[in-house]
Amino acid sequence: MNRLELLQPYPFERLRALFSGTTPNEKLRPINLSIGEPKHDTPAIVQQALLENLHGLSLYPATKGLPGLRNTLADWIKTRFKAEINPETQVLPVLGSREALFAFAQVVLDAHEPGGFVAFPNPFYQIYEGAALLGGAQPLYLNIQAETGLPDLSELAKQDLSRVHLLYVCSPNNPTGAVFTQSNWQTLFDLAEKHHFVIASDECYSEIYLDEDNPPLGALQAASQLGRPDFKNLLVFSSLSKRSNAPGLRSGFVAGDADWIAKFCATAPTTARPCLLPFKKQA
Repeated sequence: MNRLELLQPYPFERLRALFSGTTPNEKLRPINLSIGEPKHDTPAIVQQALLENLHGLSLYPATKGLPGLRNTLADWIKTRFKAEINPETQVLPVLGSREALFAFAQVVLDAHEPGGFVAFPNPFYQIYEGAALLGGAQPLYLNIQAETGLPDLSELAKQDLSRVHLLYVCSPNNPTGAVFTQSNWQTLFDLAEKHHFVIASDECYSEIYLDEDNPPLGALQAASQLGRPDFKNLLVFSSLSKRSNAPGLRSGFVAGDADWIAKFCATAPTTARPCLLPFKKQA
């Protein structure tokens, strides 16, 4: 079977079809529950940085991005997550997290025979499923628990873990907002180490929180606290889309295991825009 035939229609297309012919009540204000698009203006600091560097549009950026960009990303990770990242080997700028999340699965799955598992929480971002199917793997759905808002890791333990090649984590979770604890990360790190699968932590919501004194725990932070500074078999994906209301900029990064960063960079699936140094603390 053609693998493209395995893909499900994108949920927003299905929603549009379901709403077709429906006339909303004009007395009520509609609430958009479709695509998670920011509703605030892009901060002036981002717009200004872009305007000041428009001359960079005439040049092809290096796949690794500018050294200043990688250093800025490493500095932000250290400030936010208290994790030491080597800007030369452990961080890679990408064109947003969506394309990187998909492309990375192809890099991981290429090292294995088709038919293995790619695990991810359910409900899920459709990119996870599409990446698994087009990479020749079987999706393994880890249902979200109503009590915790997190995927049921016991479902993972019931599987033949030697066939799990990649595990997607979304923390803070979409749609529940629940955050993986250090204990959750310890469990996942131990399983990944024992069974040699890779963890792809989708953290595009990491900067959306109410308590300024207690930001959500990130995977790099948890790994550092648990004595895993090399971040073996762990990559974190982040972007400016949600944290800075800049989804149209398509700017983000991947950070973690240097070996996987090197393999990912060698495929050149994504290239960072050269003109912006993102993740700078807003005034």
